Amino acid sequence: MMTLQDLYKSTTSKTLLSLILDSTIQKKFGQDRLSTAEEEDIIKRKMKTLIENSPNDVLLRGITKSTTKERLISKLNSNDSLYDGLFLVGDKAKNFLEKSKDIPHPIKTISSIGQETVAWIFDMYSSLQKAPIDLTFFRGTENKQLFIDNVKDNEQLIDYYLFGLHTHNSDSLVNFVSATALPKVAFNNQINDKLVIFLWIPNDYNLYINSRKLQEQKSLVESKKLPILLESFHPSENEYSFKGFILPHLIIGIHDLEENDFIFNPALLISNSTWIEQGLDIDQSNFESFIKGTRYQRFLTLTDKLEEKNVF
Repeated sequence: MMTLQDLYKSTTSKTLLSLILDSTIQKKFGQDRLSTAEEEDIIKRKMKTLIENSPNDVLLRGITKSTTKERLISKLNSNDSLYDGLFLVGDKAKNFLEKSKDIPHPIKTISSIGQETVAWIFDMYSSLQKAPIDLTFFRGTENKQLFIDNVKDNEQLIDYYLFGLHTHNSDSLVNFVSATALPKVAFNNQINDKLVIFLWIPNDYNLYINSRKLQEQKSLVESKKLPILLESFHPSENEYSFKGFILPHLIIGIHDLEENDFIFNPALLISNSTWIEQGLDIDQSNFESFIKGTRYQRFLTLTDKLEEKNVF
């Protein structure tokens, strides 16, 4: 059997997923419930379809098991609460652990797009010593009002510049959650107390930024004579930044590296012909009662747009 180190040396995330599916790693649907042979056949067929037909990468997000458990569980709803929680509420940006008033900058909510937000973004870039962007622009105080006038109230441009700040420092509480397409980055030579979330981007889902999207937005930025973000701060990590949250509808499963178990999202067993394009069917009828037992202070709903709500 391949070691975890060998597995995560895979050149692509889809290769890694295929190797895990064909390995002797225990496949589960919860902390203790092993998958049946029939269920594994269903999963293997679905994953083969995903690997062969999805134009997008499988993505990986490495997280700390104990921290995630503390974040999701202040009351135990079942023996599987950690995984129940991730498959019910997903993984949210760190700022949702804070009340809006306690966030130490003007980006108090997902919809903060006003002048104070843009001025803070300008000031943050002006304080950097090195970045994949023209810092001379941000060091020119005469450019600040130009930047504010062109960026305020423009959600697309605000997210564009926040992506850069998030990849510079993921603790900056700016509404993003990171994932990577590279197994070695997600693994990061850590096994103890480590989970790796496996997910994909449905064709109809657009609430994320990566290097390809930076290029797509380049003409808009140029037209406003604003500095162009050439790449993330760590381009070798092939980073994707999801706005607000990683939805449970996108999660394939979770690899518990310490136990070396792979826990599949039970929603994969639900028959749904459009799941690759639109995401999994998740029963979220218990969502609001569950999230009140977590450390999250706020949460998001997604219908036609993102809407933010307080837990209490």
